[in-house]
Amino acid sequence: MVQHSDWDYLIVGQGLAGSLLAWQLRERGRRVLVIDDAHRGAASTAAAGLVNPLAGMRYSLPARIEDWRQAAEGLYERIGRHFGRRYFHALPMLRLFRSPEQVRFWERRAAEPRAAAYLGERFAAGRSGQPVHAPCGGFHQHLTGYLDVADILADVRAELIAAGCLRDEALDHAALRPGDGQVSWGGVTAGQVVYCEGHRLAANPWFDWLPLRTDRGEILTLQAAAGLPDRIVNGAHWLVPLVGGGCRAGSTHDPEDTDPAPTAAARDEILAGVRAMLPEAGRLSVSDQRVGVRPGSADRQPFVGRHPRQPRLCVLNGFGARGSLTIPWYAGRLIEHLEHGTPLPAEADPARCAALQPA
Repeated sequence: MVQHSDWDYLIVGQGLAGSLLAWQLRERGRRVLVIDDAHRGAASTAAAGLVNPLAGMRYSLPARIEDWRQAAEGLYERIGRHFGRRYFHALPMLRLFRSPEQVRFWERRAAEPRAAAYLGERFAAGRSGQPVHAPCGGFHQHLTGYLDVADILADVRAELIAAGCLRDEALDHAALRPGDGQVSWGGVTAGQVVYCEGHRLAANPWFDWLPLRTDRGEILTLQAAAGLPDRIVNGAHWLVPLVGGGCRAGSTHDPEDTDPAPTAAARDEILAGVRAMLPEAGRLSVSDQRVGVRPGSADRQPFVGRHPRQPRLCVLNGFGARGSLTIPWYAGRLIEHLEHGTPLPAEADPARCAALQPA
C-alpha cells in the first residue's frame, strides 16, 4: 500500500544550505516544510558571503570550481529575478602575500592554464593601486565577489512563511520516527528529512558520528571617514566594501568555542588587522558585530547524502567558509540523487565516513 505524506521533504534548518535546498525543490514543484528556530550563532546569520575560487594560503583551485560557479551564478540570478533584487555582487579581489615564501604558491598556480581566468597581474609593495598596505606585494584576482546572505535568507524566509512552509521551532530528534515509507514528526509526515543544521549537527543523534569540525568566527561592519578600497582585500584579515557603503571585515577563528556572544577581544583583533591593511582609512566606527559557528569537516569536504542505515534521513552540511560558492551545486546533486537516483559526488557522500558510525 502506497503511503501519502503531508510533505515531500522536511528540511531542518533555514541557513543558506536549507534555504537554497528548499528553493530548488520548490522550483520543481515539491512540497517542502522547513523547521527553523532562528538560533543565535548560526553561521549563515553572520556570514560575509565571500565567493573566492582560490582557497587558502596555497591558492588551491578545486576540481569542481567551474560547476560550483555556474550553479551559484544561476541560482542567485533566479532568486534575484523572483524578488527583484541583486544578491550576488561581483567584485575583484586583492590577494596580499603574507610572506615572500607565499609567492611560490602563486607562481605554481600561475603555471596552470586552468587558473588563468582567476589570476590577474602581480603587484609589488606599494603598487596595488588601492589604499592598502601590502609590504610583500600580492596579486589581483578575478571572478570573486560576495553574497548578501542575510538579505537572501530573510526574503526566502518571508516567502516560506507566506506559503505556510515554515515552522518556527526547534526539531526534537527524539520525536522523529523514520519508517519504510515515510518519516513522521510533530504531527506531520514527509517522504524525506534533510538536516541542514550547521554546527548543531554535532548534537544530532542520527549524524553525530560524522567528523564535523566547527570554527567560531566574528565579523564587523565598519564605517570609515576615507581610505576604503573599491574591491575585496584578502590577507591576514579580509575586508569587503559594501554596495550601500561601509565594509565588512573579519574574521576571527576559534575551533573550541560555540558561544554566540560577541567579544571585545575579537573586535579589537579585527580592528587592528584592518588598520594595518588600511593606513589611510582614518577613524573606524563599528556599526555591527556578529558571531557565527562555521560547520566544516575533518577532510574539508561537505556531507551530502543519505544516512547509511536510514535512507529517508539525509544531510546537507559541513561547507565551512565556502558555502556561498558550493552549496547551490551540492544541493542540486542531492536533489538529483533523491529524485532520480543519480550517484552522489563521492567526496561528499556520508558513506565515506560510515566506518565511524557506532554499531
